Amino acid sequence: MISRLPAPRPLVIRIVLVSALWLAASPAAAAPAPSELPEDLIPIYLIQGDGPSTPLPQKRVTTFGLVSGVQSNGFYLQDPTGDGDPRSSDGIFVYTSSAPRVNAGECILVGGAEATEYYEKTELTTPRSLKKLSIDLCGDGSLPTPLAPLPAPNVDPESLLERFEGMLVAFEELQGVVQGPTKRFSNGNVEIALIAERALPFVRGGRVFQSNPDDAAGLIFLGNGLGAELPAAAWGDLVRVRTAEPGTPVRAVIDYSFGKYLLLLLPGQEIEVLSRHGSNDETAQSAAGAFRVCSFNVLGLGRGLDQLRNATDYEAALRQRAQAIASGLQNCEIVGLQETGKPEDAENLARALTEISGLDYSAVAFAGPGTASRDFPLTNSLLVRDDRVTVLNAENVQACTRFSFSVRLVPGQCPARLLPLFSRPPLVADLLVRGPWGEDYPLTVVVNHWRSKRGDETVNVVHRTLQAEHVASIVQARLDTDPYAHIVVLGDLNDFEMSRPVETLRYGPEDADGAREPERVLLWHAFDALPPQDRYTYIFNGGSQTLDHLLLTPGMVPDFAGMDIAHINADFPIAQPGGTGGIPGLSPEYGSSDHDPLVLMVRPGGGAWIAGNAQIPNTPVELADSGGTVIARTQSDALGEFRFFDLRPGAYSLHFAQLEQVMLLQPADVSDGSSMAVLQVEVEKGRATIVEFSARDRRAEAGAASALFSILYGSESAGHAGASDP
Repeated sequence: MISRLPAPRPLVIRIVLVSALWLAASPAAAAPAPSELPEDLIPIYLIQGDGPSTPLPQKRVTTFGLVSGVQSNGFYLQDPTGDGDPRSSDGIFVYTSSAPRVNAGECILVGGAEATEYYEKTELTTPRSLKKLSIDLCGDGSLPTPLAPLPAPNVDPESLLERFEGMLVAFEELQGVVQGPTKRFSNGNVEIALIAERALPFVRGGRVFQSNPDDAAGLIFLGNGLGAELPAAAWGDLVRVRTAEPGTPVRAVIDYSFGKYLLLLLPGQEIEVLSRHGSNDETAQSAAGAFRVCSFNVLGLGRGLDQLRNATDYEAALRQRAQAIASGLQNCEIVGLQETGKPEDAENLARALTEISGLDYSAVAFAGPGTASRDFPLTNSLLVRDDRVTVLNAENVQACTRFSFSVRLVPGQCPARLLPLFSRPPLVADLLVRGPWGEDYPLTVVVNHWRSKRGDETVNVVHRTLQAEHVASIVQARLDTDPYAHIVVLGDLNDFEMSRPVETLRYGPEDADGAREPERVLLWHAFDALPPQDRYTYIFNGGSQTLDHLLLTPGMVPDFAGMDIAHINADFPIAQPGGTGGIPGLSPEYGSSDHDPLVLMVRPGGGAWIAGNAQIPNTPVELADSGGTVIARTQSDALGEFRFFDLRPGAYSLHFAQLEQVMLLQPADVSDGSSMAVLQVEVEKGRATIVEFSARDRRAEAGAASALFSILYGSESAGHAGASDP
């Protein structure tokens, strides 16, 4: 599991004397006379300095100002006059640990507080005293500073917002398109990430990807830390932020939290969803002669102290996840699960799924080191449909290492002086899959959940790379016995497509010199068949990214019939089992987790598919068989990409609807002068047919700019086919 909750504040900088804790929870003392203001008073702007960090680290300081906003563990304080220097902020956060007894609009003297950097956020901590001053000392109220411009793509957010850190600001009404759906944290904080509507055309394909920092720079984060109400919003929703009083600007305090700037909206600001993107994501059912292998992170489906302790909530969560598999994954035959709490939770999920689907499912799971956690037990598991799948053998395959990664020790699991590598060991299951293809199809599934990204990534990535090497060794041992073995490696690997751990899976471990055997492919990544815009399984801080993966051995590539990422979760706020928090009226399979499930389609004896680019977004495309009957329909995505999966070998025709001003060039054949172009294609067994159109804007003949696109029509093996890199 990737937990995105704020990391615990280090005790070393949060140990507070009893007097300080008492002050944080006690009413502010009576105000002194102006003559009693301390001589060692340091204005807020000098504490902030003109750079990203305070020039007074670990110094005890005394300052005063107007309270601009109050949170559950501190408040924001703003200098009454400021220094007029645009490089230095006039506001700061005062951390009090517990709820402070101050109110917005009060003039407060903060005595003996320590100036610190908490995850690069300048703040005052452990104040020795808080005193309420006469409002006259702070003037008639600090006016918000105009904030312009707001973040935009290709502009460093720090260059725009660091000078406002901790300050009360104002900006005009904002309309934005959601990139990170409403996220609710256990401490009550709520966030939404969006891109200003006017900036959206500058974001490739309209979606911000983690891999494109220039686009991610334009993200605007809204927070509720000061009491504003944030609605449930999904990716693509159009949201408007304005004040309840017409003609007045929106007011917010700029906060910096774990690598991003937040607009903490003041109460009274209105956040309204103007329109919904609407999801029509559907996973196809298995056609005759094919079966599916799926992967699904079910988000802490256990009874740990920090999971689903209430029995009613637990049962509702079981049914929610079961509905996601039954409807969202169309009763997938084989489902590798991550984040079931204990083995019995997988068994309970199989029971709920059997009740909902009417199909018999069985669970396979074994306890590992992570199972023993009282707070958040986690176990890899597997669900199989009894009518299609037989389990021959299954086991957890732990690895032992001389390095310590703080994995819980299990007696007898590793030899002396060695330590376990996996908190959640890979589950390796040997299966037989039945179908109309004749002899049962042998398949090995390896279910993974690797080290989280939470914490120190310099350590985490080393841990995940060692985990990848171990799983690669499991695959290699099978291939040494049978080079054509059918093996699927899937799960939440907690890393990106081109990361070192995932590359280790694809091509095997590096040698001592950091090199790999040339042209050696241990596992083929099924995502290579997907359009770039489709390659995401998780959204973090508004950036779409891939953390879940599915790979298969070369011997399975000829049977590859299709790949899908079921986008039923990442784009949506998490819906609690009781029905709260999600988008009202949305089907129950949406928002059951924070990860999207994966679906691999396998056709024993030979799969085939078409990968194409119509060059124009949202182009309707029809696929007709050799007799002219339309057998499938789709629409090109924001980059013009489209796919037709799970085809039988043979002759087909692609029918493209054209815009009036666009003319398709060879090899397309425009029939009878209509606006539908027809392209004949031949689909071969075990291969992918790649189609890209060449087009010219008819307006070029009238002197307008020409729109010329590449020409490509050919056939490649599935192991080499796929869209261009994102």
